[in-house]
Amino acid sequence: MTESEVSWTTRSLADALIRLDQGKGFSINHIEDTDVLEVSVATAGDFVLHVAVGAAQILTSAILWPRDAQDDPEAFESMMLRNHKALLPLCALSIDKVDGREFYELFGAVSRNASLDEIVEEFSVIAESALELASDIGPRTGKESAA
Repeated sequence: MTESEVSWTTRSLADALIRLDQGKGFSINHIEDTDVLEVSVATAGDFVLHVAVGAAQILTSAILWPRDAQDDPEAFESMMLRNHKALLPLCALSIDKVDGREFYELFGAVSRNASLDEIVEEFSVIAESALELASDIGPRTGKESAA
């Protein structure tokens, strides 16, 4: 298959990532009984991304910190809506529930037909953006944090 003919599946993407040169710094775990991959990005402090291959896109997400750990969540969310393009130009921020608790989540998507290099770049950008966001404007309290 040429690069323009690639249409990734969870398995083919996992296999391609495993075959990558170890210098790329990824470790892959296929979550049992799901179509989700856990991708650990060594260049971003082994930050864990969750990756799902859909019908048209590959969605990559990074769980950040619990919403209730953020000092003044409403002010944070308002600031993010006003500054999102400048702070996270290639990612989106959402609030999602994990085991009944709300967490901030950073996510992005690439075409299911993207090249492996584009997918690897997406992983790196999301992991690095998550770490920068946590460091620059994440919670400052001693409360539990995922990032």
